[in-house]
Amino acid sequence: VKAALMAGGVLLLAGCGDKEGGELEKGQVVATVNGKDVTVHELNAELQGANLPPNISGEQKKQVEQGALQQVVNRRILSDIARERGLDKTPMFLVQQKRAEESILVQMLQRQMGSAVKQPSQQEVSTFIAQNPDLFAERKIFTVDQIQFQTPQNPQLLAKYQPLTTMDQVVGQLQQDGLQFRRAPAKLDVATANPELVQQVLKMPREEIFIIPAGRTMVANKITDTQVQPLTGQDAQRLATALIQQRKFQDLVKNDLEPKVKKAEAEVKYQAGFAPPKAAQKAGAPAAPAAAK
Repeated sequence: VKAALMAGGVLLLAGCGDKEGGELEKGQVVATVNGKDVTVHELNAELQGANLPPNISGEQKKQVEQGALQQVVNRRILSDIARERGLDKTPMFLVQQKRAEESILVQMLQRQMGSAVKQPSQQEVSTFIAQNPDLFAERKIFTVDQIQFQTPQNPQLLAKYQPLTTMDQVVGQLQQDGLQFRRAPAKLDVATANPELVQQVLKMPREEIFIIPAGRTMVANKITDTQVQPLTGQDAQRLATALIQQRKFQDLVKNDLEPKVKKAEAEVKYQAGFAPPKAAQKAGAPAAPAAAK
């Protein structure tokens, strides 16, 4: 997790601080809507993720800030109208409010843990590059004949694709099964692809077709060409730094967060019929009955 640093204009006036007790920190007022202040902290929050280019002019920065402030003002006006109509007292609002609050807290937890990951030293980076030649000195880029197709409702249908040896055969089988598909060439860069997928591809015979899930679809692949393009210099340094930080973050999550999550999960009590399969198997007994009303 890497926080985006933004500079310029209003963003330099103050940072978004948290105060004990859940109170908003006072800051410069940038607008007043229906008698309520909009502060620089709220504007900073609106601007998060704007990803302003480093060469943006002062005038352009100001326009971005003004546009963001207008979004806050418009939202404040409309939300006040909604409150006047009592929408903030409806069950739907309360459910969505709780959901949004939990999502924000999870994001803040991720950022907090990400900020605890230290920048790797130059020695760490150099060692990592030397120990991972597949990603750097011997980095491969595969050209792939690729077919994306809808996942069949019956997963057992995928077994019919295992003995196929050509992509044309895959196309024929898809047509026979009545599955929609799209065929197009693609590139697979071992430096940026999923590491687990890369390891599978590197061990696979070149002529073999492999099918992997990709979200709600399936993807059939066959490597048609391989090129070695070493990754060196600043590009290698940046990738190695990012991967090291990612691994450190994963270790932090595993050591600090996972024990707490597992402990809490073990104490969850599901109503009958709602427990996930694993939880149901672990319990080995029916879920707790609903409380009497």
